[in-house]
Amino acid sequence: MNICMIPVRKGSQRLNKKNYLQINGNAVYEMAIEKALSVNLFDKVVLNTDDPTLESVVTKYGIDFYLRESKLASSEATSEMVVLDFFKQYNCDRVFWLNTISPLQTLTDIKNFFNKTIDENASSSVAVTKHQVHATFKGQPINYDWDQNFAKTQDMTPVLSFNYSMMSWHKNEIEMLASGQLFNDSTKMIESSIWSSILLKSQEDFDLIEKLADIVPHKFITTKLPHLNEK
Repeated sequence: MNICMIPVRKGSQRLNKKNYLQINGNAVYEMAIEKALSVNLFDKVVLNTDDPTLESVVTKYGIDFYLRESKLASSEATSEMVVLDFFKQYNCDRVFWLNTISPLQTLTDIKNFFNKTIDENASSSVAVTKHQVHATFKGQPINYDWDQNFAKTQDMTPVLSFNYSMMSWHKNEIEMLASGQLFNDSTKMIESSIWSSILLKSQEDFDLIEKLADIVPHKFITTKLPHLNEK
């Protein structure tokens, strides 16, 4: 069984209640739910939250509701702790984490991430963004030398950055998660579009996302979801 988990935390350190912000009439967490349902790939979709008031949402969308302990929604809680707790609650082969902080990620990105994870039987996977740029880390060149000619960017080996719009773990990785490790050297890195790399972390991010929401591929209108039209 492949479960899509959508974590929604009440609090947020940098941007207050960012999961509840409205974009074109839908809360950010609702956009994530609608995308998970629209791709029609997951055996189950679960809202994983510390907010009991969101239980009514699962009735509206026909998904599962999991109320996690408050300690797993604190700023000290790590992602591996949340995933490990979820595995303890749900008997499944694989957990897919669909991240609300990437509200513009497209259906194509979600489908591509799912299919590549399954086709390659990845023990874990994470969405990444490819950058063909000259990159420096702590003052040191990563993919160039100061004393050599700078390559054209289109000829460079890409630098991959995690955008975390989607993540997944097979149940065989429970031991790794329990050790406090989120990923390892066998983690499959799956490239996503630029839309998935636009992350919601600050007010400036939200202002940009709100402007881009009208041109992003795959807009979502709740009433167009097939399972809701049947009700």
